[in-house]
Amino acid sequence: EEYRKTGHDVHGMQADEPVLLSTEDEDDDDYHAKTEKVIAFAQRSNHSHSKLRHNKGRGQDVLYFKFSEKLTRNRVQSALLWIHVRGVGAVGPGPSLGGAPVTITVLRVLRGPEWTETPLSNIISTKVLRQNDAKGSWVSLDVRKLLEYWFQAPSENLGIVIQASGPPDPLGRTLIVTDLNEADGEQVPFLEVYVSDGRRHRAKRTLGYDCHDNSEETRCCRYPLTVDFEAFGWDWIIAPKKYEANYCSGECPYVFLQKYPHTHVADMARPPGSAGPCCAPRKLSGISMLYFDPTLNIIYGKLPSMVVDRCGCS
Repeated sequence: EEYRKTGHDVHGMQADEPVLLSTEDEDDDDYHAKTEKVIAFAQRSNHSHSKLRHNKGRGQDVLYFKFSEKLTRNRVQSALLWIHVRGVGAVGPGPSLGGAPVTITVLRVLRGPEWTETPLSNIISTKVLRQNDAKGSWVSLDVRKLLEYWFQAPSENLGIVIQASGPPDPLGRTLIVTDLNEADGEQVPFLEVYVSDGRRHRAKRTLGYDCHDNSEETRCCRYPLTVDFEAFGWDWIIAPKKYEANYCSGECPYVFLQKYPHTHVADMARPPGSAGPCCAPRKLSGISMLYFDPTLNIIYGKLPSMVVDRCGCS
């Protein structure tokens, strides 16, 4: 969106003719964080069907992904389910299985009576591949439609079942890693989800005065300030460990860095000896942050209003 920029002479405000001040819309960032990327690891289901009660799938693991209420209010842009497929030589002794096709299918667990077999949905996503890597490999499946449904109806998030068909394993193990005890944290299935809040954001301007700690400037100015999360003991923040927040300080002489006409009028009308305009942040921006949310999902998001971009008198 293009902006209409109007320059003005601050000394011209004292003339008889009114002077047009800049009235651009410079809305600050919204108060709540704008999540961009989420990594959610599979957890054991809290429901009674942690193992399927199903004639055709008895004993299969139900994988559950937990999302916070705030996260489900976002719009899903994309969602990939990452699964580790065992290597060619990892399913047991015998002839080589290299190049043999493996079909992976994702099904959603449906709600049903406790005394019946656990119902499964139709196929959510499927992929056919040929495993040639002896050490195994990660495979992704598109599950955006599933995440959209879960975000719209969180109570229906009962988990998923991942099935794989291919060369038989002499040891009776599955071709994919779904048992969380066996995965040992390194091969746990996980979701990579990109979300957005759907709001539009304007481009930022960088007007105003910048100073350093030894500056002799006495008027309203922006000064550097480093915030160290490690010094606070905030170990739930993965990155960044520190960032430049900046702060505003200085005097506000007549019509200096005033954003609104109201500030100028109020300054003229104030009684002698009363407080005038104060130096304060005029424009704030966010920082990208990687952190753990209350459900221990790894969140990559943008936390707004964390950096002072511009100072002014108001």
